[in-house]
Amino acid sequence: MSNQRLTEHRRQSGFSMPELLIVVLIGLVITTIALPNMLTVIATARLHGNISTLSGIFQNCRMMAVKNNRTMTTHFSTASNGIMAYVKLATDTSEATRTDTQVELEAPIVRYTSPSGTGAPAGITVTTLGYTAQTGDVSFNTRGLPCMYSGGTCTNQGFIYYFKDTRRTANNGWAAVSISPAGRIKKWFWNGTTWAE
Repeated sequence: MSNQRLTEHRRQSGFSMPELLIVVLIGLVITTIALPNMLTVIATARLHGNISTLSGIFQNCRMMAVKNNRTMTTHFSTASNGIMAYVKLATDTSEATRTDTQVELEAPIVRYTSPSGTGAPAGITVTTLGYTAQTGDVSFNTRGLPCMYSGGTCTNQGFIYYFKDTRRTANNGWAAVSISPAGRIKKWFWNGTTWAE
C-alpha cells in the first residue's frame, strides 16, 4: 500500500511538459518585446554619460587655464574607438600624449558641425543660446572665459558641439554641448521634438 501512495505522489508533483513549454514561450515573448526598449535605454545612458564626460573635460580645461594662468585649449581628434578630446596649452598644436588630460567618447558616437542626415533635428538656434556659436576647438583664457585662440590672441566666443549616437535611428540619439561666452557649459539632448537640458 505504501508503494501505491508513493506512485500517486510522484504523478502529482512537478510540471507537465505542456505547462513547461507554455512558461518558456511566455518568457520568450516578453523578452522579444522588451529587448528593443532595453537597447534604447542602454544607448541613451551611454550617450548621456559620454556627453557628461565631455562637459567635464571642458570644465577641467577651464580650471587648468585659471590655475596655471595660461590659455588652454581642448582639441578633438579621431581615435581608434571613437572621438578623443584632450587639453593642451593653446600654443601647443601637437597630437595628444599620455600626459595630456583626455577623454575618449565611445564609438559609435560621431561629432557633427551641425545636425545633418535623414531625420536630423534643426540645430539649436541663436535665439535659444543667446549668442552665435563657434564650432572650432575651444580655448579658455586666464580668467576662465572661452575664446577662439589664433596667433597669440584669444577672442571671447561661445561654442557648440553636436554629437550623434549612430546606433539610434532617425532623429533619436542627438546631443550637444554648448559653452556660453561667459563660460557656462550646458548639455543638450534632443527628445524628438525639442532640445532640452
